[in-house]
Amino acid sequence: MTGFRTTALFAVVALTACTPRPVAVLPPVELTTCAAEPEAPLLPERDGTDATQLVRDRMMLAAYLALRSAYGDCAARVAALKAWRERME
Repeated sequence: MTGFRTTALFAVVALTACTPRPVAVLPPVELTTCAAEPEAPLLPERDGTDATQLVRDRMMLAAYLALRSAYGDCAARVAALKAWRERME
C-alpha cells in the first residue's frame, strides 16, 4: 500500500506541475505614455502691424498643430490599449 501512496502522491505532484498557471501579460511600454503637451508660445506684443500679426498667427498655428498632434498620439495609444485588452479577453 505504501508503494501505491507514493505513486499517487508523485502523480498528483506531477499533474499539479503541468497545470497551466495564469500569466500576467502587460501592455507594451510604449503604449502606456502619451506625448507631452506642448508649451504655450511666447507671442510678440501686438503693435498693430500686419507683420507682427502674421508672426503671431503663424506661432499660434504651430502651437495648435502641436497640441492636436499630441492629442492624436494619446488617442491612438488609448485605442491601441483598448484593442489589446479586447484581444486578451
